Amino acid sequence: MKKYAVIFEEPAQSDIQESYDWGCRVWGRPQAQKWLRELRSAVLKQLATVPVGFPLAPENDDFDEEIRQMIAGRYRVLFTVRGKKVHILHVRGAYVEGNDE
Repeated sequence: MKKYAVIFEEPAQSDIQESYDWGCRVWGRPQAQKWLRELRSAVLKQLATVPVGFPLAPENDDFDEEIRQMIAGRYRVLFTVRGKKVHILHVRGAYVEGNDE
């Protein structure tokens, strides 16, 4: 099976940091750390092996290269595949009814 390198670009790292900081305030540091480990593990496990198996993101039509998305819990992970590298562009929190984020 083809193995891809997964690279978290700066905007994705900022998105994750913001969500982590929010989690620390709302859930406490241990739960936020658990969330972070689970998110990174899911992204690395799935995108290192089958990134092109994920659907195109709704934003895809706005860009020259393919933008795909992976759903991880209530987050959308937006990424592109360039050769044997998967570039994570953004990690967007999904709206959940009743969520005051």
